[in-house]
Amino acid sequence: MVRTYYHWIDGSQTEAAGDLIDRNGPADGRLLARYAAGTAADVDRAVATARAAFESGVWSNMPASERAGVLNAWADLLAKDVERLAVIEAEEVGKPILQARGEVNWSIELLRYAAALAWQLSGQAFTHLGPEKLGLVTREPRGVIGMIVPWNFPIVTLFQKLPFALAAGCAAVVKPSELTSGTALETAKLASAAGVPDGIINIVTGTGPVVGEALATHAGVDMLSFTGSTAVGKRIARNAADGIKRVALELGGKSANIVFADADLDKAIEGVITGFILNQGEECCAGSRLLVEESIAESFTARLVERLKSVRLGLPLDEASDIGALIHEGHLERVLGFIETGRKEGAVCVAGGARATAGGLDKGFFVEPTIFAGVTPDMTIYRQEIFGPVLSVIPFRTVDEAVSIANDTHYGLANGLWTSNVDKALGVSRRLRSGTVYVNTYLETAPQMPFGGFKESGYGRENGLDGLHEYTEVKSTFMRLAV
Repeated sequence: MVRTYYHWIDGSQTEAAGDLIDRNGPADGRLLARYAAGTAADVDRAVATARAAFESGVWSNMPASERAGVLNAWADLLAKDVERLAVIEAEEVGKPILQARGEVNWSIELLRYAAALAWQLSGQAFTHLGPEKLGLVTREPRGVIGMIVPWNFPIVTLFQKLPFALAAGCAAVVKPSELTSGTALETAKLASAAGVPDGIINIVTGTGPVVGEALATHAGVDMLSFTGSTAVGKRIARNAADGIKRVALELGGKSANIVFADADLDKAIEGVITGFILNQGEECCAGSRLLVEESIAESFTARLVERLKSVRLGLPLDEASDIGALIHEGHLERVLGFIETGRKEGAVCVAGGARATAGGLDKGFFVEPTIFAGVTPDMTIYRQEIFGPVLSVIPFRTVDEAVSIANDTHYGLANGLWTSNVDKALGVSRRLRSGTVYVNTYLETAPQMPFGGFKESGYGRENGLDGLHEYTEVKSTFMRLAV
């Protein structure tokens, strides 16, 4: 059955004035859903609705404990609907159902954590300024938040933003990807059922050039939170400068996964595999550059190639699938183009390297997990974010060399390292120029841990207490008392 959705504005579905966008499954070409093709007028209406709801105080003035209760009620409803949401996520993105299920459950954890943070919007009182003076420092919600969410982790990326903004007392207008809008719209309905007031969450579907541009440049939006490519993020930042609009940007990455010879190599093998095939490699933190200590580089690479033989490409709803389909045909061609460029520039493809069509995959956009050896810093596959299951292996001799190679990028979102030496782990972590460092694990974190990038991977933080504070303004109130 084809799912048909419209915009979600002021607590209900709002039919599109124009066309609908068809979404065909990337794994089998089947028509999955239709979404409203939004316009700038739809964005205007959603922003006006969010502004009215915010200014009414129905949410922003609600006691934090009550906001937390509503958010927890929302989490309860999501927990009852995990399987349905996971199926939508798996089919629209093309990812394995096991990963989609984990993504929904992780989003619920983020929501519950944000609910707990609502209690922690504390201020300060300065009472020792003199007998007739009092200073107050308070945090207030920023107002109407525009959120632009990508297609690779639709529900998780949304829940790294929306619950924290709501916990702070803000209202939101969300633009999900036109390829993967289903879970955003479904969760908005559940939020309404949980007691989130009408107008606090609004969703306008459509394309980036139309809806995304209108939202990013809208004068009625107090802050924009964007997750996506560095190129688009730079444009958003330039546009925001004209209105001195607050912007939080979570952008691209080219992460290094460093394996030292003293590491637990069995665990490192699994971590490296996960680091570059999770979500088909369509992951901003993907460990796409594997740095291996020279003394073990050859044997470790051989073990990786052997382990990769047991990784199963499959359809999204197959519980045995380890890796699914890329998001659309154009992206498939882009990833295959990077693989071909790697070969032409002299890298040695030791695993994968082709489109996968066998076993019923011929109707989808599947790429074999690919490993390149002999990669050098001048190569395109070393430098550019591929956003597919492609791994480049680079040997190193010393700790200093490993750190230098890892930091040799315009990006700074994440890095990983594997070692049994605690001093080395701490020392290298301090020197890596990235917002996140994984030690003896990869792509594992906790809701309390802030997430964001250095350099061209963006600025601002999601998750953790920092993620809550992103959506607040700090106000100082100085009072002279009559004593």
